[in-house]
Amino acid sequence: MTPTALRSTPSNSTAAPTTPERKSIPFDYAFRFELKGSPGRVTNSIVSISVEAQFTAVSIGYGVIPTVQPVVFGPAPPPPPPDGGGVILLATNTTTTPQDLFSISLGQIFQGLDTQLKDTTVTLNGNDSGADAVFKNGLKLNPNVAELALQANSSALSTDVLNRLFQVVASPSEFIQFKYAIFDEGSGREFQSEPILNIAGLGSANGERPFRYFAQPITFRPRSTIRMEVTEVSDFEGELQVALQGYKVLGDPNSPTGAPARRRR
Repeated sequence: MTPTALRSTPSNSTAAPTTPERKSIPFDYAFRFELKGSPGRVTNSIVSISVEAQFTAVSIGYGVIPTVQPVVFGPAPPPPPPDGGGVILLATNTTTTPQDLFSISLGQIFQGLDTQLKDTTVTLNGNDSGADAVFKNGLKLNPNVAELALQANSSALSTDVLNRLFQVVASPSEFIQFKYAIFDEGSGREFQSEPILNIAGLGSANGERPFRYFAQPITFRPRSTIRMEVTEVSDFEGELQVALQGYKVLGDPNSPTGAPARRRR
């Protein structure tokens, strides 16, 4: 028998079945939490892995949206000179002297802020009053008129600029602190020994490093449920968004994206 005959394939043999093509697509699962600014408050969010394919998480990241928007206000007008001189402002019908940036007192700033808060329904941070919020969060020039006010030096500022001169903002996002824990509800797995502080596990929310890669990618099966628990630590109020960043592999024979199995004769 020749070597060629030994290598010949019998006519009744069948070729090995081809492996169906599988495609990986990037995908994120997002959790959302409403932060009330109450340290110790615990809240949970749940996401369910779809039936189409398993999900592999590679990294985790987060971001925050403050509830309180910046409050813009102007200083209260200074008291009139003792001799009754000054300029009459038509907008308020009060007698006062022209003001520049460097002649405004701290008392005028706080009075202007209190007046603005009384006229609106805005709160700066929880139950803090106007003065408390300034001492906690800080005060700055309104960016829309700051350059004009600084260039004016000792020149009198217009009424429009004065009314929008200052701005108080909510607690900066980089000051937010919370603890988080992740659970696989289907298998009962916990991915930490105890809740982790966001600065230790995720980084700062100021954009420098608000995420981290997992030491080992985590795979969740289709139809599994992921629960994330957040415990508030700071008095920050707003919306917290956490994303599990990873990918799905489509084409698994046991999933809706897989090719239908062929019937054997």
